[in-house]
Amino acid sequence: MLRSGTMVLGANIVDVAAVLLRNIILARLLPVEQFGLAATFSILMTMVETFQNVGLNRLVVQDARADHPDFVARLHGAQIAVSLGATLLLATFAYPFALAMGTPSLTPAYLLLALVPLANAFVNLETFRMQRDGRFGPQVLRSILSQPVGLLALVPGYWWLGDHRAALVAIMAQQITAVVLTHINVRPRFSLAFDPTVMRTVAAFGWPLIVNGLLMFLILNGDRIIVLRQFGPATLGWFSAAVMLTLTPANLILRTIQTIVLPLLSKMQSDRPAFQRIYDTSCSTSALVGVVAVLGSLLFGPLVIGLLFGPKFLPAATVITPLACMNALRVLRIAPTVAAMAHGETRNPLYANVVRALGVPLAAVSAALTGAIWPMIVVGVAAELAGAIAAGRLAHRRVGVDGALYWRSLRLLGSCSMAALAIPWAQWPATLLILSLLLVAIARCGSHLGLTRLFRWDRWNWAAHRSHRT
Repeated sequence: MLRSGTMVLGANIVDVAAVLLRNIILARLLPVEQFGLAATFSILMTMVETFQNVGLNRLVVQDARADHPDFVARLHGAQIAVSLGATLLLATFAYPFALAMGTPSLTPAYLLLALVPLANAFVNLETFRMQRDGRFGPQVLRSILSQPVGLLALVPGYWWLGDHRAALVAIMAQQITAVVLTHINVRPRFSLAFDPTVMRTVAAFGWPLIVNGLLMFLILNGDRIIVLRQFGPATLGWFSAAVMLTLTPANLILRTIQTIVLPLLSKMQSDRPAFQRIYDTSCSTSALVGVVAVLGSLLFGPLVIGLLFGPKFLPAATVITPLACMNALRVLRIAPTVAAMAHGETRNPLYANVVRALGVPLAAVSAALTGAIWPMIVVGVAAELAGAIAAGRLAHRRVGVDGALYWRSLRLLGSCSMAALAIPWAQWPATLLILSLLLVAIARCGSHLGLTRLFRWDRWNWAAHRSHRT
């Protein structure tokens, strides 16, 4: 896990860093209002991923039949059908989406993004199937190169268009490059077949993921849509900067954990002790990442906003800590989600996100009643906590895994989040509480992961009791 995780994490860091740098350059080049309009492209890209997300990249890892090339070819046939349907749906929704965003003049740009699923129809799923055997090279290559290409495309895009449409050029360049890279250094080559039985398998596996994707679209973008409608493009600009700084690292960790842990858990379905050990390790890792993210946002959030985006984005510093709390809780619930998916149970994230999505209308009401963004985010944190509880209960009951460590991690992370949210009202007491809780949480998670062995000593005689392993 450590060897594969380091390689995948390194590639994902390059991917995320390129996205972050691309948006920082855009934020520096554009006025805040123009940056807010560019943010609507990323909102629509989430919808693009939702409409074509039937989990083929996960099914080809989870299903034992994927070891046969004929099955992968039939999955490619299903992928073509899904991508064509997604393209038609997005073309249909482009104008209504523009009206909902209050940006009808951007309809042609939204129509252009509808072509992304058409390109993704030709992704070679062998890139993902190889992960069953612990081979992550093609996926690492894809992550390392595709986003930097999008970053480089930003320069001619801005020189050519001179406004928020430069973001569209970068997105299209990155998406096309990502598709092309799935065909490099991959054997066997892309092959195509159509099988109604496999289509039904894909539909059964994928429909919960599509509905879950729609809920995730509402969850991840509901706040930004509310901000745009309630407070305007300029506020959306600096709010999107705060969302980006907290959501991007969270997505990095989520992708890394899922990429590494899902193949391992899928192979260990019949070995309950090994399955439990891997599950507990993923719980501790995600909890540790969450508490470090909350601590980092408290200590360095305003400084990072000012350094990266400039003084015009400093209002984002007021919301970065609660957004970090929200994403920390979202990271933690990846552990039960992946455990359920390893058993072919794709409804776990769907049911958990139903609970989480109930917070979106409450957030809209709180923003309308208070005329402020902070209450809306607090509602989101509470909804994420409820979603994490639902994900754990469903996974532990259906998969039969012991959730004791998950519940301890959730209590610690929930306490840290509540204390962090209390800081604006009780400065020093809340600060001391959050720091204490964070240190306890880091120590507990690190202890389970075995990190304390790196620092263990005997208080009476260090030299006499030191072991070779220590």
